[in-house]
Amino acid sequence: MIVQKTKKSKKGLSGAITALILVIASVIIALVVVFFAFGYLGAFTSTPTVSEAGYGTISGSTLKVTLVSSGNVNIIGIEYGANSVSASKTLTAGTNVVCLSISGLGITPVPGQEYSFTLVLSDGGTVTVTATAS
Repeated sequence: MIVQKTKKSKKGLSGAITALILVIASVIIALVVVFFAFGYLGAFTSTPTVSEAGYGTISGSTLKVTLVSSGNVNIIGIEYGANSVSASKTLTAGTNVVCLSISGLGITPVPGQEYSFTLVLSDGGTVTVTATAS
């Protein structure tokens, strides 16, 4: 009796090639997630918008304002006329009550008087706020 060996037909991808494709796909997906999470994909990120909610107050040399921000951004400066001082406050998404020192701007607040300040943001934007001295 003659026994013939039959060859098995190998169709499809080998295990090594399949594993390689899965590793490459995983790396690409991980990179996309990291770039999106850290804002490296400019097309999917936007500059936060910041606006004043109501009127601010000035007490002594402290400006207190309520700001609404659509994202995280830093206040890096305050301007009043030709004068400016640096600041360092972080705004998060949502409503933020912010107290900023305005000493160095050359202002002696008069109770009842309104003052307009320009807040300089870290993204290059500005927001004008109005405050009444108390």
